[in-house]
Amino acid sequence: MRTILVTGANRGIGLEFVRQLARRKPTPAFIFATCRSPDNAHDLRAVADTHTNVKVLKIDMQNESTYGPVVEAVSNMVGENGLNVLINNAGVYSKDGYEKVSREMLKDSFDINVIGPMRLTQAFLPILKQGARSSKVESFGVDRGAIINISSGFGSIASNDSGGNAGYRESKAALNMFSKGLSLDLKSEKILVLSQCPGWVSTRMGGPHASRTPESSVSDMLTIFAMCSEEHTGCYLRNHIPLEVLPY
Repeated sequence: MRTILVTGANRGIGLEFVRQLARRKPTPAFIFATCRSPDNAHDLRAVADTHTNVKVLKIDMQNESTYGPVVEAVSNMVGENGLNVLINNAGVYSKDGYEKVSREMLKDSFDINVIGPMRLTQAFLPILKQGARSSKVESFGVDRGAIINISSGFGSIASNDSGGNAGYRESKAALNMFSKGLSLDLKSEKILVLSQCPGWVSTRMGGPHASRTPESSVSDMLTIFAMCSEEHTGCYLRNHIPLEVLPY
């Protein structure tokens, strides 16, 4: 991975992606870490202060006027090499059941978890294609080009045996469909598209009793990404090694 953009990078899984990518060898040329309020992202800025390849940029997933300036800034920095990897990580979570969930929560779930990643990917597609075409790697994989949507086991229809989490489940299922459809559209470009479940992680979203730490979750996901090839594009993967495809 040469140039990577991560959304929702101010905390949790997104912040851990930036931390581990910044320590990665060989060192990525650029790690674009985006969040809604960069001025308040103190932990993220601490990483950027010690790693000159980490660039903190503002993206509000619900405000498309913030997309264009970031696309322009990234394009100016990467030049002809383009953008290599987009990790759509930013998301919102709902614990409410179907009897209590509000219309606003449903709207936010789809706006941030589905519409945002779709529209942001659309905005970055020209330089993602440029990144893939400029790569010396000719086969599918993160070293050529990839779009990775951070999904959830809650998005699997086949494995839903508990109900609840209204809006969140539906939005992640829709995100999985986006990954599948986009993977078919981008096959000719040999750009890998994945839906990746991070597992139950001890973040503000996952809570303190979660079974995985951000460090172990992200470490395994980065290993998984490196293992993926053409046969995995459009798949929905569990955070598990060896690779395990989840049922839709």
